[in-house]
Amino acid sequence: MIEYSFASEIAETDQETIVKSKLFQSWLERTKEKFIISKIHFSSVDYRFKDKSPLFIKIEATATLPDGKPVHGIVLIRGNAVGVLVVLRCKGKPYLLLVRQPRFAISEQESLEIPAGILDWSLDYRKVALSELKEEALIDADDSELIDITGLYIGKDKAGFAGSCGLLDEKIRFYAIERTVTPEQLKKMDGRKQEYTDENEWIKTVVLPYEEAGHLFVDCKNLVAMYLYEDYLKSQGRHL
Repeated sequence: MIEYSFASEIAETDQETIVKSKLFQSWLERTKEKFIISKIHFSSVDYRFKDKSPLFIKIEATATLPDGKPVHGIVLIRGNAVGVLVVLRCKGKPYLLLVRQPRFAISEQESLEIPAGILDWSLDYRKVALSELKEEALIDADDSELIDITGLYIGKDKAGFAGSCGLLDEKIRFYAIERTVTPEQLKKMDGRKQEYTDENEWIKTVVLPYEEAGHLFVDCKNLVAMYLYEDYLKSQGRHL
């Protein structure tokens, strides 16, 4: 039996909802298979703007390996995510369609990233990937365009790759799409702006030559996506 406790700022009326949330229960079921957990303290919870369901849950757990060795128990639970590498080919040259947006945590006003987002609880990675393409990059894509570059590399049964495994539970699944565009279409995709005030998101699209973009990235998920895509090309007997 796990003993639960809550920080004073977490309302008592919210506590049962937090414990029973799919976000927390999904993490808990996976973790209980490999660790012995005796206590979990909920330090803080951030909620979705739309329905006030838990979005980020920070916990401090008292836990051990099966042999009794204690483990670091601070976790920020946010669930899994998807990212999409958008490869545009114009006159035989590859480009990437990226987004710039503020990232307060890393002190960046315009972090350069591939379109990405948190998985919702439909657990439909492909659906979320298409939704993020539409919302962040203003691209209407069909499911048939999505290339599961994570599945091709590590298998379709794996959730994805961990970006910060000392703190976050998140694993990211990567897809790619390829499109051939004209110079006029390429220019039109560059510099478009999207503002989602209810989620504090201020996004601008950016088109950059493929190789040039790779040298500008701070966000490591972009580089993982490029590596997986290039491995996919090799498996197809293709090259950039």
